[in-house]
Amino acid sequence: MSVEDDRLRPTPLTGEYRLSAIVSPASSFSPSPMSSGPRLAAGSLKFLSQRGGYVALILNAAFFVFISYWLYRNIEFADLASQLKQIPLNAILIAMTMNVFVLLFYGSRLSSLLGGRFLSGFLIATMGFTFNSLIPFRAGEGVKIYFGHSYFDYAVGSVSAAVLLEKLYDVTAIVILSLLILAGSDSRIIDPFMLLPAAVIISMIFVGLFAFRRRGMIWRFPDWGVVKAVRLDAILKQAERLVADHSAAKTAVFTAAIWMTNVCLVYLAFRTLLPEVDFGFVHAMTLLIIGALAIAVPASPGGLGLFEAGIVAYLVNVDGVQKERAISAALAYHFSITAPHTLIVVGFLGVACFRFLKARLSA
Repeated sequence: MSVEDDRLRPTPLTGEYRLSAIVSPASSFSPSPMSSGPRLAAGSLKFLSQRGGYVALILNAAFFVFISYWLYRNIEFADLASQLKQIPLNAILIAMTMNVFVLLFYGSRLSSLLGGRFLSGFLIATMGFTFNSLIPFRAGEGVKIYFGHSYFDYAVGSVSAAVLLEKLYDVTAIVILSLLILAGSDSRIIDPFMLLPAAVIISMIFVGLFAFRRRGMIWRFPDWGVVKAVRLDAILKQAERLVADHSAAKTAVFTAAIWMTNVCLVYLAFRTLLPEVDFGFVHAMTLLIIGALAIAVPASPGGLGLFEAGIVAYLVNVDGVQKERAISAALAYHFSITAPHTLIVVGFLGVACFRFLKARLSA
């Protein structure tokens, strides 16, 4: 067989002929199926990122129009202004002080997960809270990953896995608080006897996780081909190491401290804001869960509007609080838990800008 004939040979599976010895320059530049997949995925992500801002803007505009219309039809603004003026300053100061302790616990948990210094974890967590308050669709979580990698030089996979673990622990805490609310209330929506199996299931999950970790179980993410195609395998390996090596007991203790402090914060804040209401810890846990779920919904920056709406609905329908008074209390509470981390981040950015300008001028 000649050299020219040897260039054409049938494939084993299909019997079709293809060039095997020489590839023409034109064919070498044609996209392969392996490269077209990542290009298609990148193109789709680019399209979504370009259109996502318009979708968020339209949704937020529609939401605020609805809230404004409801306020116009149902609220006496003169009475609301009077209620806002009567907000006790000590209630805001108490809530802000306790919120600083919550931020300290968040920073301690994140620094423990990342195995770094406390200051880095504190600033990363605070930066995430601030940008979640300013930008909808929980964009603060992406800011945490970018800030932790670019400023503190943490691996992208490690920060991403730490953020994911934080959410898993927080969701577990929310589930436990929800069970405590059902157990401590007079609600007949769920049979109280169903709380025992739910508590047993959650306990079994935690016992299983601790047992697996004591045996040195290796956590592995799925080995998908697309992961290697878009070169994410190194990031996933970093995430695997963090998930496998983090201290579950320490993270659980910090999570418990976070949510217990949050419950006390809500309890003391609303006991001071609404002294005429018989406000107990079940009420505090309920308002805390309502606020957490409202902020988690990607409708507006920091859940603004939706956050207050959930709290107002609970205070009006359950405790019989006047609408204007309930709105003033919700606004004061939202301000108290938002102002501390915003002031910290503004101060940090101010110092960073000052140092940057000083370095540029000295150079």
